[in-house]
Amino acid sequence: MSSEPLSLAKDRCSQSRQRGFTLVEIIVVIILLGILSAVAIPRIGNVSSYQEASLRSSILGSLRLAQKTALAQHASSVYWVLERSSLDQWQISVLIDPDTNDGNPPVDISPTQLQTPIPGNISLSYSVALDAGGRLDGSLSAGDNVVILYNQLGDMVSVKSNISLTSESAFPNAAQPVSSSLQFSDGQTDFCLSLTGYNYASTCR
Repeated sequence: MSSEPLSLAKDRCSQSRQRGFTLVEIIVVIILLGILSAVAIPRIGNVSSYQEASLRSSILGSLRLAQKTALAQHASSVYWVLERSSLDQWQISVLIDPDTNDGNPPVDISPTQLQTPIPGNISLSYSVALDAGGRLDGSLSAGDNVVILYNQLGDMVSVKSNISLTSESAFPNAAQPVSSSLQFSDGQTDFCLSLTGYNYASTCR
């Protein structure tokens, strides 16, 4: 009567134990995947909404900053610049020009909070009526910008788009005034800058 070697018996026993997952293990894995899906997928889906809210908040906050800067700088021109530096990057700046006839472009005085680009592949449009007639409107594509001039009272005086930020003469001036509030829209929410420099998250009234 022959008996198999002890080592061979151990190998067969080991193989029988490693055939696969138990039913309990499979159920646990399925439950864990379900929990991860329920938590992660909504977060991923809301990235765009978060970026829209972040850009909107930055625009409204920086517009208030530009107005306050204009009120504090009595003898200077203050500009607010929104630039879509690339398809998924935005840049907001506050500029000041003590002398609009010296040939030097305005100086960037943006606080550190505005020096970091804002991410977001977002469609943002704008529209404002011009005092000379017609409207200035459009949607910002990569490389486009919108520039607002404030006067010493903190009012919105003039708006231009897609200008060279290195040329002083390209910036808006008081001889090219606007005659209505400036309306922004990101496809989800409208926000407005009035002629008096007041801004709010709503359609212009």
